[in-house]
Amino acid sequence: MLFDKVLLATDYSPAAETLFQCLPELKNFGLKEVILTHVADTHSAGGNVVEFQKHNERKLEAYKKELEELGLSVTVKVPIGFIGEEINRIADEEKVSLILTGSRGKGIIQRRLLGSSTTDILRKAATPVLVEKCKKTGPNQCEALCKQKFLKILIPTDFSIHADKMVNKIKEIKNLQEVVLLSVIEKGETAEEVAEKKNDLKDKLSTMQKEFEDINFTATTEVREGKASDNILEIAAKENITLIAIPKKGAGDMKELLIGSTADAVVRKSKVPVLVFPEENS
Repeated sequence: MLFDKVLLATDYSPAAETLFQCLPELKNFGLKEVILTHVADTHSAGGNVVEFQKHNERKLEAYKKELEELGLSVTVKVPIGFIGEEINRIADEEKVSLILTGSRGKGIIQRRLLGSSTTDILRKAATPVLVEKCKKTGPNQCEALCKQKFLKILIPTDFSIHADKMVNKIKEIKNLQEVVLLSVIEKGETAEEVAEKKNDLKDKLSTMQKEFEDINFTATTEVREGKASDNILEIAAKENITLIAIPKKGAGDMKELLIGSTADAVVRKSKVPVLVFPEENS
């Protein structure tokens, strides 16, 4: 299951602290086990890294007790190293089903977690990554936007193997209410070519729509033209989307890229949570 074992990565920033508010909702969707982690970063801790590690372990133990009261199995891990590398290492070793991390609706919350480090997590993760968002309500205060994120999910697809794998995973999530299926035509040599692509995508989306409706989802479709990331963000705002699900790479991304330009732009600019699925290697 997608949400049964979650790795929660925190840097104790106001936005990251709101991640703990998101766990009760995930529990309703099958969450059973949580691994709490804060990486004792060798860059920021310097010579005090071991002391820093012990301090953070005590801090996470307090969170552990609160989560256990919710009926969750909780493990604490405070490794020493580079944040992105250590989070992905733990995710792989523990075979977690999801990495949970956070950001504000407008860009980056902390350079050490959601700057280059979160980019590293997304680039190298072989596990789905849920990037939560929060709304700043005051100095050092942040309100979670995650409490009902499964009401209406936007699923952009280019029908690549990566997107198909993502769609199949989403179909497994119980109790989802509504999905919006979107395809974007980014280029075409002639108006006739664009029209042909549009008709082809409409047919494919109609088939996918029926598949979702057959398992009791409410599903709508839309085909657009232009830059994919801009259209995704525009639809998210227009349709009151509560979660965007997106593959890390699409059909047009080069193999050398670790994360596609569309996924990168959506994660950085989206005002709602983004669920990023790893590429399919087969």
